[in-house]
Amino acid sequence: MLEDGIGDTVRVSLTEEPEFEIPVARELVARYENRGSHEPIEEIREYPITPYAHHKRTTRQVLNIGGGNVPRVFADYASAALKAEDLKSVGYEYSTELDKWNMSDLACDFLYLGMNDLDFEIPGTLGIVNDYKHWKTVQKELSYPLYCADEYLDAEEKSAVLNFIVVNSDNLTGQLIEAVLDDTTVVFVLSTENMHGMAEQRRMIVKLMNKGSTAPVILKRSYKGVPAANLLIYPPTDMGSILIDGLGDGVWLDSDAGQEELSNAVQFGTLQATRTRISKTEYISCPSCGRTLFDLQQTTAKIRARTDHLKGVKIGIMGCIVNGPGEMADADYGYVGTGVDKITLYKGQEVVERNIPAESAVDSLIGLIKEHGDWVDKPNT
Repeated sequence: MLEDGIGDTVRVSLTEEPEFEIPVARELVARYENRGSHEPIEEIREYPITPYAHHKRTTRQVLNIGGGNVPRVFADYASAALKAEDLKSVGYEYSTELDKWNMSDLACDFLYLGMNDLDFEIPGTLGIVNDYKHWKTVQKELSYPLYCADEYLDAEEKSAVLNFIVVNSDNLTGQLIEAVLDDTTVVFVLSTENMHGMAEQRRMIVKLMNKGSTAPVILKRSYKGVPAANLLIYPPTDMGSILIDGLGDGVWLDSDAGQEELSNAVQFGTLQATRTRISKTEYISCPSCGRTLFDLQQTTAKIRARTDHLKGVKIGIMGCIVNGPGEMADADYGYVGTGVDKITLYKGQEVVERNIPAESAVDSLIGLIKEHGDWVDKPNT
């Protein structure tokens, strides 16, 4: 909403002490103090998106991008040599004993290496992206080129499978779009340095749609020099607005060296929050207030510790009966305080057990999840 210039008041609710909420709220609104001075963005005269209903943009499938696929996640390692053990930060860990790669639910889909090479074999589910000038000298399996706009039009060599073209609002011209309109290998990487980057990227997607292009698009944003704490705020705000509108077939976050693990987690978290790619358990928790009937932080930690492997399950943890059921309306399971150290459990919006003693309520919640077939044991247990 703030990205679209809507809203005069912000309230941040965290499952933490209330004094930690104010710094987050301040950081959110601080970005808009000078937003009006952003570089001009071409006006949208024909808006092909209905803002009152969610519809995913129709795109062609290029390899595993676009079409009916979930948005893809990129990890940027162009600025440093990559070692096999570094991939643990983006979801891959090699087992010497078993001679295979193990993947987590937060395993990225593509590695951008720029002009760098790898000296080890990558997992078969992972793609490599190199700058075109380097790609044409190596052209390994599972390796795909990244072109600038002019490079692609003039290139003598192209991948028969997948070609990335990085563009901004200046070089995403009608001529370029028309030149690749029927090219079924093209994926656009939309880059922006505009202070109001969300609006500029949305304008680029609208331009593609109005020109009849169904090429998938990757949302690329750079956060070089941004403190780690702000990486939890900026990318979800910038990219989330577009993803919620059903636009975008992948995300690419370029941050400082050493922030790869955090950047990867933020990208997956953004996709989860926009309901475009589910990779983990989701917790819907209220901020603790005077009505809270149990230790919300401690209880949330206990529930998370035992259920954080249940990919796609939504669990509501609510301190009281007043607002709890409404706030967790789309949760699969609910844990709601209904008296001092008394818990009521929900399946969806239906009460299934009332006034359970708090000391046994987490076990009862696990039992309820098992009863409805949503439980799996944790790996390696």
